Amino acid sequence: MPKYLLLLLLAITPAANADELDIVTQFIQLSDETKVVGASREDILAVAELLSEDMRYQHPSYNQDLTKSQFIEGLTRYMGTAESLSTEVKSRIEGKGAIAISYVSTLVRNGNEEVDPIPLMRLFELENDKITLIREYW
Repeated sequence: MPKYLLLLLLAITPAANADELDIVTQFIQLSDETKVVGASREDILAVAELLSEDMRYQHPSYNQDLTKSQFIEGLTRYMGTAESLSTEVKSRIEGKGAIAISYVSTLVRNGNEEVDPIPLMRLFELENDKITLIREYW
C-alpha cells in the first residue's frame, strides 16, 4: 500500500506547482507590460494583485529591500519607458512554495536593443496563491 501512496503524492505534486508556476508566469508577463509604451495604471494594478500584502522585493547587490507599496511605486516610475520588453525563462527549479528562474530580457528603448549578456536569476516565494518574496541574484 505505501508505494501506491507515493505514486499518488507524486501525481498530485506537479498540479500544486502548476498554480504557482502560472502565477510566476503571469507576474513576468504583466510586469514586462508595465514598462512598455502604452502601459496604464491598470497594468500596474494587475501586477499588484499577484502580490501578498506583506510581500518583499529584495535585490542584495543593490542593497534593496522593498515593501509591496515601494515595489509598486518603482514599477510606476518605469511605466511606459520602453518600446518593447520580453523576458525569456531559460530554466527553472520548482520547490514547495518557491520557484527559481534563470532568464534573459530583451529591451528596446529609443530604438536600441539591450539584451542581458548572461542569464539572470530570480527567486519567487509563494503562499496562498500570492507572491510573498521576489529576490534578484544578479
